[in-house]
Amino acid sequence: MATDTRRLTILSAEEIAALYELPKFNDDDRRLYFDFSAAERDAVERVHTSSAAVHLALQMAYFKAKRRFFVFEPNSVAVDVAHVVKRHFAGKEIGTLKALSKPTRLDQQKIILQLFDYRLADQTSKEELEHKAQRFAMLSTQPIYIMREILQHLESQRIVIPGYSYLQDMVGRAVTSERNRITAVLEAALTPASREQLDALLEADENMYRISALKREAKDFSYKELRQEVERRRFFHPLHDTARTFLSTAGLSAESGKYYASLVKFYTVYSLRRMANKTTRLYLLCFAYHRFRQINDNLIDAFIHLVHQYEKLGKRAADETMHKAMEDAAAHLQAAGQVLNLFTDTAIPEDAPFSTVKVQAFHLLEPEQFPIVANYLRNIAFDKVGFEWAYYTTLSHQLLRTAVF
Repeated sequence: MATDTRRLTILSAEEIAALYELPKFNDDDRRLYFDFSAAERDAVERVHTSSAAVHLALQMAYFKAKRRFFVFEPNSVAVDVAHVVKRHFAGKEIGTLKALSKPTRLDQQKIILQLFDYRLADQTSKEELEHKAQRFAMLSTQPIYIMREILQHLESQRIVIPGYSYLQDMVGRAVTSERNRITAVLEAALTPASREQLDALLEADENMYRISALKREAKDFSYKELRQEVERRRFFHPLHDTARTFLSTAGLSAESGKYYASLVKFYTVYSLRRMANKTTRLYLLCFAYHRFRQINDNLIDAFIHLVHQYEKLGKRAADETMHKAMEDAAAHLQAAGQVLNLFTDTAIPEDAPFSTVKVQAFHLLEPEQFPIVANYLRNIAFDKVGFEWAYYTTLSHQLLRTAVF
């Protein structure tokens, strides 16, 4: 379905077809939708000519399927025609089925509307729908949200859906009206300093627009990337405070704020610079608000990740040291036994100084091995936690860098 390029693109081609294209029935669909109630059969039987009755039967089935009316050539629905004739007009002379005249078609629409308790979207219902769209826009200015709420309202009120271009225009008016309301409030709330900072986002800095650099997200948790995130957070901080105050007083929904923020990523700097200043400032302020919070989340995630990494390193170092200590203790058990033999060695005089014995003992077992072997023999547990904390002191430089995030 062709649309005016100035209109909002809201629904996909598939969604538009699901709403507005003539139903394409399979055999199961035909059995279902051409299964008429007593009231529906009576309405068909009261039509004077068989040809017009077949048309009414077709329109009735299509309305049950999509709650809309269609203009079609009989040969484009030949399989449906054959089914309905065989099922409801057996033995009757139908002849060549031709398109209905407009007055007859409109009369049949009235019959169907009365049967299913539906009504067309008249001026009154359209005005009500316009007000509804405005209220929906205050909850979220995402066009798809407004469109879906409108469609749900039409269904609940049993109103035939107007044409897609009409709904596009109405959603566009609602979005524009809400944006104008918010931008007017924003312009009154912004300080000269905030205005200047927002406008500066679209200025070039060292051959790159500032907003382009600020939109960039950290690739990983490396120190360089996180330092850049910290700098971006520092830049957005004052704008975030301004935005938080503005959002709490302007009645802008969280969904609308996210939508406006997303437009900064959607539009190029070229497009943003050519919009009305008040509109661009609204988009940029919402972007600053959500980007600041996203950066906070990123830095928290990075901090948690890095702390876990340091804990893993500490535990691994403690495990490796414990295993080495146990291996060293086991390897020196023979030497420890020889040291113990010194106390019963008859070759050592009874009055020999202890220092003489120590010299012999240290020849058998290195002095630093004594505590390890002694603890091993006494079955004293290795102090892994103490060693972990001792190991963290070797990471003091990395820990200090992490703390600045």
